Amino acid sequence: MRRDQRYRFLINDNPVRLEVHDLDNEQTGPNECQINEIRNYRYIIDTSINGLVNWLTANPQYDGCAYCLSGYNTG
Repeated sequence: MRRDQRYRFLINDNPVRLEVHDLDNEQTGPNECQINEIRNYRYIIDTSINGLVNWLTANPQYDGCAYCLSGYNTG
């Protein structure tokens, strides 16, 4: 669930798990997104899927979350 309506995508900047989460599709099961546990994060300003795709293309070290952005997860 979005905490701030300006941002849809949250970037996990933990070097062990560089991934992007979709706050409109957050999965809250015990082994799923766990957004509240992420400490090193920032947001992608563009809230569109095209903006996400462009961002992921420009930042290939990041992956989409396997739970909330499975279509953009390459792992």
